[in-house]
Amino acid sequence: MTTTQQIAAGRTPESGRVQSPLSSLLSLVLDIGLPLGAYYLAKGVFGLDVITSLIVSGLAPAARTIWTTVRSGRPDQFALAVLIVTLVSIPITLLTGSPTFMLAKEGLGTATLGIYIGVMALRRQPVMSAAFKPFMANSAKKAAAWDSLVAGSPEFRAHLVRANLVWAVGFVLEVALRLTIVFTLPFDTAVWATNFPLFIAIVGCSVVQRRWLVPAAIMVHLAAGEK
Repeated sequence: MTTTQQIAAGRTPESGRVQSPLSSLLSLVLDIGLPLGAYYLAKGVFGLDVITSLIVSGLAPAARTIWTTVRSGRPDQFALAVLIVTLVSIPITLLTGSPTFMLAKEGLGTATLGIYIGVMALRRQPVMSAAFKPFMANSAKKAAAWDSLVAGSPEFRAHLVRANLVWAVGFVLEVALRLTIVFTLPFDTAVWATNFPLFIAIVGCSVVQRRWLVPAAIMVHLAAGEK
């Protein structure tokens, strides 16, 4: 099932917007629940074959991506790239007759996101920092302090880079776990079990990133002079 579109859509350099935690959680639930429900509805209720059911399940988040892009009036480049991968994979799946491929290819979006975050972090351009900022700089003074630290503090930027690298590694490991599930578990089990690696990655990265985001938040607090 597609799981990377809303991760990317939560905040990208092109969109300039940040989703609230509740909105992000709802988007994630929809991105997992819609395709999973569509698969079992198509297969269990309408009696469609496995490949057709997977295609139907893949179209659900694809439709959401299109609707989100139209509503916002501005395309999200990464989400659209994942959409293209989804659409291209459909004829390939039909030609190869491999439903396993349909499940395995979902890791492509997450892997691409992880590599992108990692490369940008190594270039000292931590792209996920814009998602951290609303939580760590939730006042005008803290926002100004954040901008000042980004511009003038190598230590602060290093904290952000390392927190970004946590997510880069987490997403790549998510793909490895997803592929292990796809190729080792029975197919009907793998259909729903492939959703767990993403939750594990999100929870794990959220915990590990605190090693660097907590000191960064303290720096913002002190620089803002707030009590």
